[in-house]
Amino acid sequence: MRTVTLGEYRNLMHAFSTGRIGAGDFKEAYLQLFKEDRATRPQEIVRILEAVFKDAGAFSPDSADRGGDGLDDSGLQVRVTEALRVLDAMRHGA
Repeated sequence: MRTVTLGEYRNLMHAFSTGRIGAGDFKEAYLQLFKEDRATRPQEIVRILEAVFKDAGAFSPDSADRGGDGLDDSGLQVRVTEALRVLDAMRHGA
């Protein structure tokens, strides 16, 4: 366990939202990062990071494995991009 910086989350989310990494790689890396993280953060940030964790867990490239709440590549990208936008707005006081 370690303290993961918010920048590490942001960098990973940005890499996925801009297409530098695929959804499968994002899912694997984000879930690992989240599980390692022992940092104390404000609740509003924790809620965003937890939502992305749940979204990453709901991703499946196979539509047969998704179920009702599952996400495909584009669905996950939309949610991650929005979460990143909210984090950036909080960071810049918007």
